[in-house]
Amino acid sequence: VFLKAIKVIRVVHWERFPRWQKKLIVCPNHPSLVEAALLAALFFREYIFRPDRWAPWNTPDSRNFYDPCYFFWIRPRAIPVDRENRNGARALIRVKRVLNSGGRVILFGEGGRTHNGKKFLYSATGKHRIRELKKGIAWLTLRTKALIVPVWIEGTDKLWPKGKLFPRLRRITVKIGKPLKFEEQSKITQEDVIEQLSRALLELADEEE
Repeated sequence: VFLKAIKVIRVVHWERFPRWQKKLIVCPNHPSLVEAALLAALFFREYIFRPDRWAPWNTPDSRNFYDPCYFFWIRPRAIPVDRENRNGARALIRVKRVLNSGGRVILFGEGGRTHNGKKFLYSATGKHRIRELKKGIAWLTLRTKALIVPVWIEGTDKLWPKGKLFPRLRRITVKIGKPLKFEEQSKITQEDVIEQLSRALLELADEEE
């Protein structure tokens, strides 16, 4: 609320965000380490009074935002992923349980920060890119029939550049995309989900505000 008031953060298309929606995946792009904390604020109006029911679950890299002792406060609502030790399968099973119980999850489909990727997909204008999305998010979507909301974030990589100890005051834009639902398409494959979700993210990036 404070950052919005001083015009550091701007949220575009609030009307697209499905408030009070259970079994929900929010899938953002991942330009920096900031998004894991920032996106929980999208749910603020709901979880402020009932965090036990409405607070989102996060899926941080365990080495960055879980294992250090000073992040003890996020552990009750976090499902850590140790990408170096490849424990992704266990994390996916935990996320699946959360979704099937009606929970909401912030899940980074790129599997890590964008700039760490090796293969990229580009938007129609060529101005924006994402890493190739991991199949885990498609598997979860098809298995749980969860609603998935693409979110595009710009500016966080300049807010807290890699290698800098403290953040800088920079403008951030959060674009909320149209929710995607796949449950009625019985023949859809994981590749189809990945293709549609990738396209939705990149079209959202190019979308005029």
